[in-house]
Amino acid sequence: MWTKESVFKEIKKIMLEDYAGNSAVVQTSLPKVTNQMSDEAFVRVVEDYLATFKDEHLYLSVKNSVRPNIGFRVRRHEDVLYIIEASQETRLHTGDKIIAIDGLSIEELSKKYALQLLHDKVERQKWNNVLMRARTITVEQRGVAMEMVLTTYARQRYQPTYAAKALTRETFYMKFTDFAQEYGVREILKTYEQEIAAAKHLIIDVRENYGGNDAFYFPLLDLVFDRDYTAKELQGKDTMFTNYTARNCALMMALLEDYIEPGMNQEIERMLDREMFLLEQHRGQGMIEVEEELDFTVEGKATPPAIYILTDYYCGSSGETFVAYAKKSPKVTIVGRPTMGIMATCNVLTVDFGDVALNYSMSKINEDSELASKDGIQPHIYVPWTPAHLTKDVDMEIVRA
Repeated sequence: MWTKESVFKEIKKIMLEDYAGNSAVVQTSLPKVTNQMSDEAFVRVVEDYLATFKDEHLYLSVKNSVRPNIGFRVRRHEDVLYIIEASQETRLHTGDKIIAIDGLSIEELSKKYALQLLHDKVERQKWNNVLMRARTITVEQRGVAMEMVLTTYARQRYQPTYAAKALTRETFYMKFTDFAQEYGVREILKTYEQEIAAAKHLIIDVRENYGGNDAFYFPLLDLVFDRDYTAKELQGKDTMFTNYTARNCALMMALLEDYIEPGMNQEIERMLDREMFLLEQHRGQGMIEVEEELDFTVEGKATPPAIYILTDYYCGSSGETFVAYAKKSPKVTIVGRPTMGIMATCNVLTVDFGDVALNYSMSKINEDSELASKDGIQPHIYVPWTPAHLTKDVDMEIVRA
């Protein structure tokens, strides 16, 4: 049975031996964990410890009520937090303004929780992490300010969105909130093959994309590019270093086996088989650079002749690599805000400790790659986030103009 002390001891071990990031520097001063501390205090200590690595691909999953689900999401603009979604908290509505948390202004809190917010740029800050620690908020509704005691809600199960529709006879739209399903991408391309081929403009919306496996979005690249590309051409000078410890190989092998499903695209299945072969070949060898040698060729198409990709800070992991590859196509215009910027480390694994689980990366990308930038993949047309996005799709209006 895991205790608080044994969990933290194992997490420290993983960070030193299995985590792909540079862990030696930040482990000089470690927090104190005891079995007697409360569950809430333990989670906060571990989360603050992980925050020192400044890696958004490194995080703690908490399964009990210690890390509450507050039932809404926010985004900062200037010195106000705007409600961007209130899926469960019925007292709040989209567009409401939070002007204080536990009696402190947003500006004061941004200094207090600078480490947890992760970014100086306000539209990229992660305020929900701060709200989960709060007791009250001061919210402004229709010009009237009032204090509200936060409550918690049962967590809703995430449901991915794989959607497509014709906006006009010449414009087709697709939306993917992750790339965790090979079947979902393939079915959309198969179902709407004729409409997509006839379109002059294709819009691909990955503003909210939680990643998955790069191989699953590769069929989309056939539409994105106007000529054939090998995987090596797409990767360019990007190199990947993978930490092939025994623990990492076992966890990744189980993950890849779960990805394989009946009727899967044969090229994608070969890619997964290749990854599993490398895990067996290099098991226990530690951090090494391995040339991936992906057996995949993008079969570019002339149509649609213009591709617009909508991006935002909530596009991460495999969503980001999709944007990075697509940006190399002369057909593509990226519109919106930079992606999350979490691909400096990648290939995320999960170690389950019962009430909590540690999520960390076993691979990292060379530092001079655009994918390694914590500022994310930059759009061609930057559209700052403002409260106007809450009442209309500003990004889409720019694209359609």
